[in-house]
Amino acid sequence: MTAMPWNIDPRLEPFIVIGEVENGHLVAGELFARKFGGPPPESGHHLIAFHRRHDWTFAPASYLHLWIRDGMGLVGGGCTDGNVVRAMSTSQRAALDAAGGLLGQMLGFCFAKFESQCDAFMGHCGDARAKEVDLRAGFRETPEQYLLIRPNRALGAEREAELVAKAKAIGIF
Repeated sequence: MTAMPWNIDPRLEPFIVIGEVENGHLVAGELFARKFGGPPPESGHHLIAFHRRHDWTFAPASYLHLWIRDGMGLVGGGCTDGNVVRAMSTSQRAALDAAGGLLGQMLGFCFAKFESQCDAFMGHCGDARAKEVDLRAGFRETPEQYLLIRPNRALGAEREAELVAKAKAIGIF
């Protein structure tokens, strides 16, 4: 596999900005806490999609956390702020739906930015709707319940099994 090119869906360019944010746990902490019942990790990579509102202010609309460890990119904490999405115009929400949603865009950004730093991305997903997005983005199921993998290069069966075992040992991430 080669590096995945990524550009935000052109329908979203006028009103969505995605980037890695230093100390992103401070920016998206309230959203993460609402969705997961606790604070986001302070370390790792914090990826945030911002909605550019009509007054040119930016609101965090979606969050994704990435932790790189042992040749794996551990992707977790994906969440979207429904209040921010509902505040978008009807045409913006339609464009967002047509583009596959914010999580799909966030995963594309994550993969393109970090795939050279790990052999595979691992996901832990128990939510059926999020899993659909993950699978469309290139993840596939593993023998372990809730654990997904997206290899960034050809992996032998032994290396893939090793990564799955390591991710399983970490638990929910």
